[in-house]
Amino acid sequence: MKKIFWAASAVLAVVFAFLLGNYALAEEPDIVVREDSTKREGKRPAADNSQYKIFLITMDQGSTYWQNIDAGCRQAAEELGKIDYQWIAPAVRSVAEQKKCIDRAVAEGAQAILLSAVSQTEVNENLRKAKAAGVKIVYVDSAATEKAAATLMTDNEQAGRVAGAAMRQALYEAGISSGTIGIVAMNQQAQNTILRINGFRSIFRNTHFTIAPTIYMRSDRQDVKDSVKVHPEYVGFFGANEQMTQAVGEQVRESGTHQIVIGFDTSDYTLSMIQEGVIYATMQQKPEKMGHDGLVLAVRALKGEYTGNGDVTDTGVSAVTKEQL
Repeated sequence: MKKIFWAASAVLAVVFAFLLGNYALAEEPDIVVREDSTKREGKRPAADNSQYKIFLITMDQGSTYWQNIDAGCRQAAEELGKIDYQWIAPAVRSVAEQKKCIDRAVAEGAQAILLSAVSQTEVNENLRKAKAAGVKIVYVDSAATEKAAATLMTDNEQAGRVAGAAMRQALYEAGISSGTIGIVAMNQQAQNTILRINGFRSIFRNTHFTIAPTIYMRSDRQDVKDSVKVHPEYVGFFGANEQMTQAVGEQVRESGTHQIVIGFDTSDYTLSMIQEGVIYATMQQKPEKMGHDGLVLAVRALKGEYTGNGDVTDTGVSAVTKEQL
């Protein structure tokens, strides 16, 4: 009886060992988003034996402007060498999706994140966890209130003032001395949008012009076009970013109302509408410089060569009219 017992025990031990071995060989998830802020001790090796792993996270993927920031990052990564660089972003602007992008970058071993924050405050907790995990944060284009190593962005309030001055010049040239001006924007939470609008409004204080309440995109560009369509009496519109500029320009062209349009950013499509005379001027930022210099600063911070304490660098802006094309 003892022999039968020991034989059965041996068979069970073999079966158990086999099952345990197969369990250990099961594929583990590639991305695990940590819920704690513990500093990770063994980051996943970067591709091609790269020295640093750096992510760019923008507000969305739907703009040439973000592509230009990405191009600047790629140029810097190529110049520096040994950089594992990736650009990730929500398909459309979403605080929840940008939070997921930040957490994903941390889980995948990011050592630095270049971020254009979709909200000043709502991604702060995710950024704090990233920093606690040893990740360097550099803001490009739009910052959150959580402290970062550095920020590279347009002085957006000044850019708004430049846009307002361009609108006043265009109105003067058209012989218009009073009326209502509309403003359209994508997101009322983004710091860059808030500052641009404040700067633009400041130019029309104590004048005979009225600045209407800002129209924010609700679900798609057609919402903005519809809002422009129902206000043919407005003498002009300011588009506070690239996509809104294009939506306004399209609607003004389709309606044939000839309102003055001042916009932001310099995609080929926007410039073509300036050439047509649909848009009077657009604000030219330097997104490539933001991306390039931001990635360089991130690498310097990782090396301990840059010890800036949240320094903010204005990358500049200028107005582009048909005469400059």
